[in-house]
Amino acid sequence: MRPAAKRLYGIVVSLVLLIGALIIYASLLIPQYREVQNLRGERGALSVLVKEQEAAVKAVKQLLQQYSNITSLRETLGLTIPDEENIASTVNQLQGIANSNSMLITSLSLKPLPSELAEADSVEKPVGKIRIAVGLVGNYEALKGYLKALETNIRILDAYALRVSGAGASGGPYQYELEVDTYYQP
Repeated sequence: MRPAAKRLYGIVVSLVLLIGALIIYASLLIPQYREVQNLRGERGALSVLVKEQEAAVKAVKQLLQQYSNITSLRETLGLTIPDEENIASTVNQLQGIANSNSMLITSLSLKPLPSELAEADSVEKPVGKIRIAVGLVGNYEALKGYLKALETNIRILDAYALRVSGAGASGGPYQYELEVDTYYQP
């Protein structure tokens, strides 16, 4: 074979191999490359979705935390303004305050007052009120401590009226008649 024919034969074989390589590249690699690009796009979209879901989970956790805070606030408010009259607890609190301030309860009477009704279009619940008349015996310093303890008690107790009877010539303890209002939600 002549050298020119060998060269031509070599060029044709090289061209066939090049065309074969291009066909293999076009038929096998390009579809795989497109699939890789699609998968990268899906991964990007899924990572955005995962971030959105994580943000939603964080928001739900915050809401649950706020709800638990609201629940504890509701329990505290339930002690401050209970859902029922709960007279026994109130009397127990008054007695405990008297004991801690060296005062003696001589009498106790209860008088339910009419509920304070909220306006018709209001979301507020009506508030029930009970007036408690407490007869006390003790010195002036003990009365000051008693009133201070009423002021800081967990249940709302408003001093409505106070009457003082003298100690007499002996300078003994004073007698007090204290009217206290307490509230509840009927």
